[in-house]
Amino acid sequence: PVCRLAKEAGRDFLVHLLREGEAHEAVYQRIREAGGFCEDHTRWLTRLGAERLGDRRSLARLYGWLLDGLDPDFIPTSPCPACEAAADYERASLLSLRDLLHPDTGDVDLRERFSAGTGLFLSHFVAAASVIEDGESLRMLTDAQARAWEAISRDLKEYLRKHDYRFSREPKTPAEEQSWVRAVATISGTALEQSEHA
Repeated sequence: PVCRLAKEAGRDFLVHLLREGEAHEAVYQRIREAGGFCEDHTRWLTRLGAERLGDRRSLARLYGWLLDGLDPDFIPTSPCPACEAAADYERASLLSLRDLLHPDTGDVDLRERFSAGTGLFLSHFVAAASVIEDGESLRMLTDAQARAWEAISRDLKEYLRKHDYRFSREPKTPAEEQSWVRAVATISGTALEQSEHA
């Protein structure tokens, strides 16, 4: 959920940019200081322009404006603004998770669902563990994470075992078929597109 929310925050930044245009000079200045957007957010911006506006004129104007002010000695002085927006939201989400998992002030229903869920991917788990000060909350987080990793590992071992010619006639469960995709997402945070794991 943290990944999804952070990605949505980065996309929301781009949507607002397309809607507002140059109305927010400070935002445009940040874009100029960053030298535009990273590769992923440029791709999103291109798609959003076509989907939301029916053309790519906003993108053409933005990059024309960047190109007009470009100096051969230019060195970007700030990160991609959409990445920054996503990172800010990610930090806020992890702090909210910390508060929601707290045994005294947190949300009991969320604690139970989180405990039974699929856990966080590695980087978010490490970040969440670093902001949780309460011992009981940290134990709940690490126990839930260990269970999630164990389930993926168990399914992945079965998936690999059933690829051995001796066991290849045994049917694979949907969880086993998706286990390697879940393992990639858990370790790297990279959610593979359907076409990449079909």
